[in-house]
Amino acid sequence: MKFRLVLVSLLSIQFAFAQIQDSVQSHEVEIDGWKSYFDEDKEEAYLKFKRALELDSTNVLAKIGLFNSKNEHELTDKDFELTNRLQKKEGYNNIMFRLMMLNQVNKELHDSIKKMRNKYDDDYIKFKASLTDSEFKIFDEKGNIRRTGNFKNRKPYGTWKVFGYKNKLHHSYSFTTTSDTVIVNYYKADGDIVKKEWIIGNPFTNNSKKIKELIFWQENPGKEPKYLFVSKEGFKIFDSENPVKFGKTTPDNFIHRIWNPDKKELEVVIWKNGKQEPYELCEYDGTVTSETVDGVKKTFRWKDCKKILIEE
Repeated sequence: MKFRLVLVSLLSIQFAFAQIQDSVQSHEVEIDGWKSYFDEDKEEAYLKFKRALELDSTNVLAKIGLFNSKNEHELTDKDFELTNRLQKKEGYNNIMFRLMMLNQVNKELHDSIKKMRNKYDDDYIKFKASLTDSEFKIFDEKGNIRRTGNFKNRKPYGTWKVFGYKNKLHHSYSFTTTSDTVIVNYYKADGDIVKKEWIIGNPFTNNSKKIKELIFWQENPGKEPKYLFVSKEGFKIFDSENPVKFGKTTPDNFIHRIWNPDKKELEVVIWKNGKQEPYELCEYDGTVTSETVDGVKKTFRWKDCKKILIEE
């Protein structure tokens, strides 16, 4: 009896392991299918998606790929049943819709336009990289890299970089497969880190939440932007779990925005020698701010270090 139980257990483990292997292999073949699909070799993509489903019949993305690799006249009512079932699966329905739209758009686009899209279209490039589990690079019209990143298992992975003025690294996102916390670094032109933010969730959506922030340099915007040194180790200015208290230990050059409930307006001070000093803030041109002045909410736009009233 014991021998039989042991044999059944071993067979169950062996069967489960074989299923896992098939699932992994199915995913790899499916990835190859997407590569062929975006290379516009739909015949090869169809064969790979079909093989992926033979290895794992539950591979939803392989089913989506198979659907979109077929010619319109080949689609049956059974194929379209898939679109109804996907409505209950978060994310998959959106992927199906985008691919169906892409199929229609590709019929109209000239090859020269496709080449431009493949190099400059932010959404298209990231969508392609997400389905092919690959690295992406986005360029501007002068051939300079503007964004780089990577996907793993359909999710952002590793370090994503965003470049700004004079092709200097402006900020980066660090993703892992073991946590939903993303670390965002902001940089000066010389490469020094200005500040770090810890965010839970996808930072590209409204569902993300900042949980902590450290600053190393204080950004001083305006007509001639510059940075004021604050702390080599980083000074915590926000913590969602442990509210930050400012006082004698607050380092110099931290610019602090404080809401004055009596005046019902925003005041700005700068810390020097553990004390607050009045500070005249100058925002970037074009920055829009709202303040309540004498009980009336007013909206301003900054220009040449002056607030210009645009709405009451």
